[in-house]
Amino acid sequence: MKQRILIIDDDTNFSEDLKLLLSKDFDVITSETIKQGIEQLRKKSPDLILLDLMLKNGENGLSAIGLIKTEDPNVPIIMITDHSSVDTAIKAIKKGAFDYISKTTKISELRMLILKAIENKYLLLRSKSLKDEVEKPFKNLLGEAPMMQKLKEQIKLFADNNSTLLIYGETGTGKELVTRQIHKISTRSNKPFIAVNCAAIPKELLESELFGHEKGSFTGASYRKPGRFELAGDGTLFLDEIAELDQKAQVALLRVLQEKEYTRVGGHNLIKTNARVIAATNRKLEDMVKKGLFREDLFYRLDVLRIDVPPLRERKDDIPLLARHFIQLTSEEAKIPIKEVDNNSLHRLTQYDWPGNVRELYNFVMRTVILSQQKEKITFQLENNKNHHSGVTISLTDKDLSSWADMIEMRKKAADIASRKVEKYFIQNLLKKYNNNISMAAKSLGIDRTTLHKALKKINETPEKLL
Repeated sequence: MKQRILIIDDDTNFSEDLKLLLSKDFDVITSETIKQGIEQLRKKSPDLILLDLMLKNGENGLSAIGLIKTEDPNVPIIMITDHSSVDTAIKAIKKGAFDYISKTTKISELRMLILKAIENKYLLLRSKSLKDEVEKPFKNLLGEAPMMQKLKEQIKLFADNNSTLLIYGETGTGKELVTRQIHKISTRSNKPFIAVNCAAIPKELLESELFGHEKGSFTGASYRKPGRFELAGDGTLFLDEIAELDQKAQVALLRVLQEKEYTRVGGHNLIKTNARVIAATNRKLEDMVKKGLFREDLFYRLDVLRIDVPPLRERKDDIPLLARHFIQLTSEEAKIPIKEVDNNSLHRLTQYDWPGNVRELYNFVMRTVILSQQKEKITFQLENNKNHHSGVTISLTDKDLSSWADMIEMRKKAADIASRKVEKYFIQNLLKKYNNNISMAAKSLGIDRTTLHKALKKINETPEKLL
């Protein structure tokens, strides 16, 4: 589908000539007034606006920029001007216009500017979602066990296949990391990687998150918002915990996978997608299909290629390697010296089955490293982890875990409790070291005072209480 351009210009002859010249590459619509242009913006959702600087009846293109940005803050605006109005056009850029052109500009130059503006729009949108997204902890897929070698071979084999891919693995095995590795070595590596946790988004908002929405399509939709498919562009869209999609969302996703197109919530324009979809789950979708909880047709659309990520208990020889990597990672992040490790306690880690898999091992190692700051070497006390899940005791008596959603909620609560305890302990020792001086403590971590104050607020403490 062609990208849509809206021309707002009271010179109908100029608009019609321009429409004719651009219609080969774009879907062009026109308006003679700002009011008509705003109406077209609401109804037609153009990808770019060409706006005349001086209109009839005293209307000024400068005043329209703010109105347009209120409706859609992301749509690029190119001002149309004559040579005598260049200074005013520069003012328009300061107000939010992308660029300006003269009415005598060659059509080839205008076409290039339009394409540049639209591409810049999507680069900016993606940068908001992609900041610090691809380069996260656990950048490398570590492991030398035979099943890990097989996993790495599958990753290489499936990386440049455009078919949908289903990744199965227990909680904490590293399904997202596998997906990131696939994206990283594929021909899409220079394209966006967008991750969506289907379980973390309220069901009533899931379609809006995936496909975007138009302004006014529901309460709170104060502006047009692109969805994750749109942000993914020609890159990779990772749908984690795909089993948590409700029936309505399953139908919508099935249509996208079949037709490679969709509409925003509240919209009518079809939007093409070329994103590669990779889905992950820790639940057996085959069993859910038999129980009528997951659509069979969607399952077969997703299960074109499949990777099973092994649990940590099946590759225990990799545990010392992973633990040493997590020690280094935690030490670097917490800005504390890397210490010698008690090898006997390190190898005792292989005696535990780690039901939470790599994520549980990471949390346990992180906590141990933080608590070992005053010790000569790092020693792992495995019995603490077996009985108390890395030092965090969770009471289940106050909630009946009768559903999968209850389990997910409790799991998130447990992870939050664990992270808060580690964060509190770390900040407590940091402030002691710097005599409660927030500025010096923040400087030692390479952050500003505001960031450290936010961390204190998150754990509901003041510096005085921690000392």
